[in-house]
Formats: sequence, C-alpha cells, structure tokens
Amino acid sequence: MQTNSTSASNLPTHSRQAPRDIVDSLKSAGVVPRRILELDQGRALAQWQNHQGQVQYERPRHHALSIYIDKGEQARRVMKGKVVSQGFPGAVCLFPAGSRSTWEISGPFEFFHFYFNDLDITRCAEQTFDSDPNQRQLAELYHGEDPVLAEAGRLLTLSDWQAPGQTMAMDHLAQWLLLQIVCRHANVPQAPPDVTGKLSLRYRRLLQERVNAQLDQPLTLAAMASWVNLSPYHFARLFKATFGCAPYQYVQEQRLIRARDMLRLRDNNITAIALTCGFNDSSQFSRAFKTRFGITPSGYRAANQPTRPGRGTRHSIAVSDTSRNTDSEATTAGNRS
Repeated sequence: MQTNSTSASNLPTHSRQAPRDIVDSLKSAGVVPRRILELDQGRALAQWQNHQGQVQYERPRHHALSIYIDKGEQARRVMKGKVVSQGFPGAVCLFPAGSRSTWEISGPFEFFHFYFNDLDITRCAEQTFDSDPNQRQLAELYHGEDPVLAEAGRLLTLSDWQAPGQTMAMDHLAQWLLLQIVCRHANVPQAPPDVTGKLSLRYRRLLQERVNAQLDQPLTLAAMASWVNLSPYHFARLFKATFGCAPYQYVQEQRLIRARDMLRLRDNNITAIALTCGFNDSSQFSRAFKTRFGITPSGYRAANQPTRPGRGTRHSIAVSDTSRNTDSEATTAGNRS
C-alpha cells in the first residue's frame, strides 16, 4: 500500500485520520487499499482493488463517494438475496452516513473512494451557497451514471499522489468533489454560483505575506481561504483570477524560489532547506526543484559558488542564465499580482 509520506503522528491535529467504518468493513472482508491519502479536516482519498467475496456497509458514521475506475461488472448490490444493481466502468455510488448496503463481488475490479462528513456538507452549503445546511441531505446512489465524477476518478488514478506539492492539489480537488456532490446529488440540486472579479490589493498583499511567512507549514486551501474570509470555492476562483494560477501552484512556486535563494548560501544544508521550505524530505524537494529549474539542488549550488580560474566556467554561466530567466519570471508574476 502506498500512503502519504507524512506519518499520522506528524500530521496536524485537524488532519489526523478519523475513524472510517467503510474502510474497516472493506479491510474486514480482506480488501487491501492500493493507496490512501489523508487530507485536511479528516477527509481522505483511497484507491482499492477487490477480487471476490461479500462486503456489508452497516450505517457508516461518515459519507463516502465511490467511483469505479476499472471493470466493475462483477460487483453487484444485493437486497434480500436478489441483485438490484450491477457495476460498470465509471459507475458512481454515494453512501450517505447511516445508509446500509450489501455487495457481492465475483471478479476483480478497482474503485476510488472519497471520505467526508456532515461538517463538510454544512460548510459547503453555508459558505458556497449561503443556504441552510439542514435543507440539504445527500441522496443514496448505487451504480449511477455521472460522466463528470467518472472522469475525475479516472484522472485520480493517473495522478502521483506523492508528487511534490500534490497533497495541497488533492485537497483542492477534494473541495471540488464536495461541491459536485452537493450540487448534483443532494436532495436540492443547485448549480454552483458564478464568481467574478479579483481579490483586492489589500488581500493580495496579505496573502503574499502570510504564504511567505508560513512556507514551512502545511498550507491548505481552507486555511488560506479563511485568511480573507471566503469559502474555499470562492477563494480558489478569485485567487486564480488574481494570480493567474491555482493556490497550490502559487505556494509550490514560492517554496521553490525561496529554496533556490537559500542554495546560494553554502552554510545551508540541502535537507534543512527542504524542510524549511515545506517539503517532506530532500528527495521530494530534489524532484520538484529539477522539474522547475532543470537542475538538481546540489548541481545548482555547485554552479552558483565561486569557482577557481579555468574551472566550471561554462556550467556556471549556463545555470546563471537559467537563474536570471526564472528571476525575471517571478518578477513578472509579482507585477501581475
């Protein structure tokens, strides 16, 4: 099983794993998760592979979205011994808290789960739609067709959940999934509200200052939205309109720029730089740095240290040109913001 590289003991209190009855039911039936990613505020993503047997979900205390991503024709929901629905690739199921269902599996298939709770629905209703959350109840859905959610499941299976900066990107996706669930599968369907305009100059400066001050911390979409008193939905759209990129992309870029500046100082240990700039470890940092700047951190440091006459001149000039280009890009992005 692949998991988030951050151990549970090191997660912030609000991000530690919450009890999940559906996960326990699957594991009790011998189903093994291929990977699980813990997200902000107790949410989680999981990719499962099942082969055969019977699974029962008995009144879970949380909600779950399920998307079949490979096969599924051998997964059947049964009631009183009779088959009432049959799976297919892309099938969508929604298990509200308190629901009951029994499943018989007679062949291999893979599926994706997204776990969330009542508080997530409440926040989405209040903050995104400014409506009474008590009027929104999730509807049970078994082997339904939803091309939008099916495509999201397919893209999730292609994603590297442990890639640098991916945890925040997945948290962003979780907010989007919540919105789609409430919009499309609650008892009162409603289109997401239109969001226009940009963040004010005061809020732009506040965000830039707070992000730079907390680059060593696990920044989440919900936390950043709270700085400017917006819902995650409204914040993500106004942020992109203002800065030209998603919040997680902006944070990743600022981390890499700071790390690049720190690498120019010989006294800074590369592992310490990685942790100071918010990366889980030096290997994750190295991959992200090379992807962004085309050179490893150690290679960049070597190329940007004083060189002896006649040694390393061409390499230093090439990297310096790259550095000047990225400085120019960062300045341009700053001017746009």
